[in-house]
Amino acid sequence: MPQVADLASLQEHDDLLARLGEELADARAQLADDAALRAAEEAAGAADERCAALEREQRRLEGEIDALGERIAREEGRLYGGGAGLPKELAGLQREVASLKARRSRIEDDGIAALDGIEEAQAARERARAVLEGERAAMAEKRARLGAAASALEGDMARANGERERYRARIDGALLARYDDLRRRKGGVAVARMRGDVCGACRVNVPPAARKRTLDPESPALCPNCERMLAGV
Repeated sequence: MPQVADLASLQEHDDLLARLGEELADARAQLADDAALRAAEEAAGAADERCAALEREQRRLEGEIDALGERIAREEGRLYGGGAGLPKELAGLQREVASLKARRSRIEDDGIAALDGIEEAQAARERARAVLEGERAAMAEKRARLGAAASALEGDMARANGERERYRARIDGALLARYDDLRRRKGGVAVARMRGDVCGACRVNVPPAARKRTLDPESPALCPNCERMLAGV
């Protein structure tokens, strides 16, 4: 095959490999992005901790209520069982019992509020767990889908790279060196196809003399503006 045609085909395969490489990098980046799942895990963990803390507080309050109930029973036993004989001592016991009952009442109110808080926290925990399950399912689906896409892209890249190497092996060494140098200096585009009278890379009109040189299948002409190799349509 003429050298210019091989150079144009090589450019097409390098372009294809670049595009496939970008798609593969994007697929891998999406696979690595588990921010939503981690956020859902953290939210579910925080909801679990909130429930556990409120349940511990509820048990503590229940323990205090039980302990106060026992103290009240003992003090009332002394008060009404004849354990205190002096009026001053009886008055003191009455005040102590009243204080203990008032304290128990306040703690019981706190316990009711804690129960309400536990119900709200449990509902929030269920919502957080549902979100987490949804994110886990979404992540599993994404991994399956993107994993398959990445595998397909890797196969496409392997085939394109094989074709690329086939064209490189057919091109004269000096031309290949010029091609590689142009690709390095020209943003990856060394060969531009003509679009009528216009260079397909820089979109500038190519003079007639240069267009005539593009008819040589073995020696590529250069665009006078961007200096890339020119190939026919």
